[in-house]
Amino acid sequence: MMSLRYEPATNADSGILSEIAKTSKQNWGYSNEQMDSWNDDLTLTPDYISKNHVVKIFNKGELIGFYAIITSAKTELDHLWLTPQNMRRGFGSEIFRHIKEHVSKLGKSVFHLIAEPNAKGFYEKMNGVVTGRFESKIPGRFLEIHEFTAHPH
Repeated sequence: MMSLRYEPATNADSGILSEIAKTSKQNWGYSNEQMDSWNDDLTLTPDYISKNHVVKIFNKGELIGFYAIITSAKTELDHLWLTPQNMRRGFGSEIFRHIKEHVSKLGKSVFHLIAEPNAKGFYEKMNGVVTGRFESKIPGRFLEIHEFTAHPH
């Protein structure tokens, strides 16, 4: 078991978290035009952080990523990003376990996410069930909605 540490984000973290989201997304090889179209989606404002459950992830004292859970009509994992150098290092499963526990502590039994197509295999491995799909901002590119069951506490 790894010893990742989780800490609630503060409004002051908006810049660094937005940077992690953009750098991580760019790592998939998207064009600058595509990245520009997602700028607002990948920017975490102080207001967003104060209204949602945004959690920083540390490994050995180093900030390696974050996740964000929105609870409204549906509970949604809105962000899950690791810095590029920390992708594919086996952190995902442990982080996902933590997310499921967090959702359960919020009193929710199910949560959804819209999968980055490059991460689809990971979400399938985490037992996500595809409940829908829709066309993204890029014509002909579809995003799948995955549903997960939270861990009962």
